[in-house]
Amino acid sequence: MIDIFSLDWIRIILKIVFVVSAALYLGYTFIVFRQIQVMKKTLITSFSPSINLLGLINLFLAGGLLVGFWMFL
Repeated sequence: MIDIFSLDWIRIILKIVFVVSAALYLGYTFIVFRQIQVMKKTLITSFSPSINLLGLINLFLAGGLLVGFWMFL
């Protein structure tokens, strides 16, 4: 008899959910980063480089999250 609720199936499903969620978050983070770039061109302030750096750090962390989920789950 096939055990549908075996631990292997649950791990595969969870890995797929986590990887897809991390990919969606990476896409969202890229869109936010692009919006920061557009905002920086239209609204010039003294803290624009700081916001740009934070957006770039967030983009790299989201990419690292996706790679981490893909490799270690």
